[in-house]
Amino acid sequence: MSSNNPSNKNRLYWVDYTKGLAILGILLFHFFQNYPKEINLISILDRTGAKVGYAAVDIFFVMAGFTTSYILLLKNQKNNLNQLEINWKDWLLKRINRIYPGYILAVILSLLLYYFFGNKNIQLNFNLLLSIIGLAGYKFQAINPGFWFFTVILEAYLVIPLIFIICNSQPGKILWLGIIGGVITKIACVLVDNSSQVYWYLLQNNFLGSYFFQLCLGLYWGIIFLKKSTFRKIDYTIVTGVFATGLVVYLSMAWQKIDIIYMEGFDLLFTPFFFLVCYLIFELLSKQQKRIGYILRLLSLLGIYSYQIYLIHQPLYFVLFRPLTKALDVEPYLKVIIVMIITMVLLTVYLFIFIFLENFFRKLLVERKN
Repeated sequence: MSSNNPSNKNRLYWVDYTKGLAILGILLFHFFQNYPKEINLISILDRTGAKVGYAAVDIFFVMAGFTTSYILLLKNQKNNLNQLEINWKDWLLKRINRIYPGYILAVILSLLLYYFFGNKNIQLNFNLLLSIIGLAGYKFQAINPGFWFFTVILEAYLVIPLIFIICNSQPGKILWLGIIGGVITKIACVLVDNSSQVYWYLLQNNFLGSYFFQLCLGLYWGIIFLKKSTFRKIDYTIVTGVFATGLVVYLSMAWQKIDIIYMEGFDLLFTPFFFLVCYLIFELLSKQQKRIGYILRLLSLLGIYSYQIYLIHQPLYFVLFRPLTKALDVEPYLKVIIVMIITMVLLTVYLFIFIFLENFFRKLLVERKN
């Protein structure tokens, strides 16, 4: 979801920085997840990175809700409307027109990568067709696991108008709806057999219920932030208390060697804290533009194109890692560094091509409409 605001004056750069940090964490997690487990360090970073990756995705959905409500109300203020008045049909069509061209292009590029460089035989079947139209659920990620992200974003766009209508655009009601929905999803995870596909469907991705609380939390905070131009003391107090409680439980379970799955409920306790910490850090760092401006600009670019990066990076990992690691006859740790550098360079080139084609595709669509 885009974080573009109606004007540069109202642009919240810390939003871009936060999304950039989140996608960077996901890139590194998927790197270690897909890199051949030739050394113990990779296995350790894979297991540790999983928690970072989950937390980063949570942040994305908080940001999605935040920017959506912030922009909606900002436009409303400019029109001098006391009540939130939105043509939801028009809003939804614009959102779909914004995300589908990039998704279809990502499908095409993923297939081309497999065709020219991969060793996986892609067959045209019902599974693939569902992925192509954007329903890449738990069973339908035929060519790219990252496509679940599009599916859940699409679900979020369909649900957001209902959330505002049901809650009468009142932030408190939106937050409580998110808490109730999030808790129900986690309870369902506990009740379902953890060896079943339904469990993983509810728990991890492919289903908006896994991120419903995060989305509603973002919608809530977007409204609050527009009114206050900052977060309130009560936000920090409650969020810190909830995080501290969750951390005590988490550490006690780890001490007792109880298997911990972050997405079984700790995401609800930790995500608000991580989000506010990101805000505080980047608001502080923004004052150091002369010293670290280039780092912030890099994070900003990553954040602006985070949607595109998420859609296309994993297939590149799939087709690149195994042949590259076999071809490099060097010390294992040096090999990891070399592969990471090569991967980042190729991913950058790949992203530039993707963005160029996406913009070209969008212009064609606009010209046809006109």
